[in-house]
Amino acid sequence: MKKRTFRILAVLLAFSLLLSGCDIEKGTPKNQTNNTNNVNTTATPEVTDAATPTPIPKTALTFEEIEQLAAECSFHVHWYTKDYDFSAGTAFILDSKTHGQKILVTAFHFLVPDDDDGSFKGTDLPAEILGGEVSYAKSGIDTGARLKNCLVIEDAAAVPALDKDVAAFTLYNGQDLKALPLSEDTVTTGDKLYLLANLWDTEDVHENCVYECTAFLDQDYTVTYKLDPKYGTTGASGGPVINKYGEVVGIHMASGGDLLYSHSSRSFVKQIDAATISDITYPEDLSEFKSTSADGPQQIYHQTSKTAETLFFDMLINSAEISDTCGDEIAPEGKKFLTLDITCDSTDIYEEDLDLYYYDFSIVWSGGYDAAYKFIAGDIADNFFTVKGSAVTNAKVVFQIPEDPKSLTLFYVDYYIDDDNEMHEVADHFFEIPLEGF
Repeated sequence: MKKRTFRILAVLLAFSLLLSGCDIEKGTPKNQTNNTNNVNTTATPEVTDAATPTPIPKTALTFEEIEQLAAECSFHVHWYTKDYDFSAGTAFILDSKTHGQKILVTAFHFLVPDDDDGSFKGTDLPAEILGGEVSYAKSGIDTGARLKNCLVIEDAAAVPALDKDVAAFTLYNGQDLKALPLSEDTVTTGDKLYLLANLWDTEDVHENCVYECTAFLDQDYTVTYKLDPKYGTTGASGGPVINKYGEVVGIHMASGGDLLYSHSSRSFVKQIDAATISDITYPEDLSEFKSTSADGPQQIYHQTSKTAETLFFDMLINSAEISDTCGDEIAPEGKKFLTLDITCDSTDIYEEDLDLYYYDFSIVWSGGYDAAYKFIAGDIADNFFTVKGSAVTNAKVVFQIPEDPKSLTLFYVDYYIDDDNEMHEVADHFFEIPLEGF
């Protein structure tokens, strides 16, 4: 059986940041007036300060207008890379005066290859991407826009390098997409903010893709804010965080405890303005890269049932247990073990033995995810177990999770590898795991 591979996206890391702030100085215009009398005596020119123009007051948007922005200005991208295609994160459009066109902006971290050793930078990104299709995050409707070129942001890097986590692209057919304005103002503690994103790992999904937040701290390249902890942020990376005027104050990047972190607009716009447009041009027609059907893999949410029929086997989750220990192991500080007891029965379509690997299963919680920690089949603990083609197989799947998760979701990918060693994703299975009982 060939070893199968799959990528679980949207890395969310818990961390704390200590950052320094800076002020932006604005010059004051001056007028010079020359006064000459009528007795051939020239007076010394007098310099006076012109009155500082009164700024035009901004008007706060209504909530209905914020909802309209979420519908028109937050986007999903289906990415095509050298290894596979996938959907991840959120994106928005910036009307770039520097580059003279509209630019799609998102997070850098979910575009980093799986085998990265920490050396993957912004200069490597153009060659990693093969193209991408842009759809509206709220409706899922294809906009017709496609990635054209990557902007080379030389020092771009994944979180925890929060001040460098940004990726940007030019577009085919992006001229009609609505751009969001950028804020040049410092956020004040207590300000109302809005995260525009299509979240799925959350106890309360907002169909309007609008999540109200409260500003906590603005420190130059970071805007830290708070969101009710009942909301998970899976899918939010790269999404715009806007103020009450509909201006982008930051790009959501990560979560840590009760705080959420965004890369501030004052920081990322400088990196985008300083970037060059790569000479690698992606094709507008992406049909040659599609490894799945036009509609993509089926997404199946098992909200009450604990069974799934996959391409190769039928799976039943018998029980779930959260504990401090797993055999002789003690969970690390701040962690618990989640052990799922599962039964797998092979199907008629594939009657040979099938190896399942730890990266075929992931557990998702509010603010993070992790692949399986180990499998236990009988007395053997390893990073894979074998589903027998001629018998029912029982096994335990063990995960490391936070001590106090707000929600738990098991994520299993159903896929196959063809004769050309190409991966074809058939379905994504999501199982809600109760926090108490089963």
